[in-house]
Amino acid sequence: MPVINIEENIKKIIQDLDKMTQEMFRMQGVLQTFEGFKKGGLETIDLPTDPNQSSTIKELKSTQEKPE
Repeated sequence: MPVINIEENIKKIIQDLDKMTQEMFRMQGVLQTFEGFKKGGLETIDLPTDPNQSSTIKELKSTQEKPE
């Protein structure tokens, strides 16, 4: 006969709710950021090309005086 541990289930549900709450706060922050972009007149964001997706990868030179 299957057994359900009540205390473990309560702890698991509390942990899941905490994770969901943190995710909700994160999403609200992202939303506020994008609303701020929009309010500032920004309509699009140009992202740099991912060098891993390009067939021609240019080698970058270090701008440090003594690169490690």
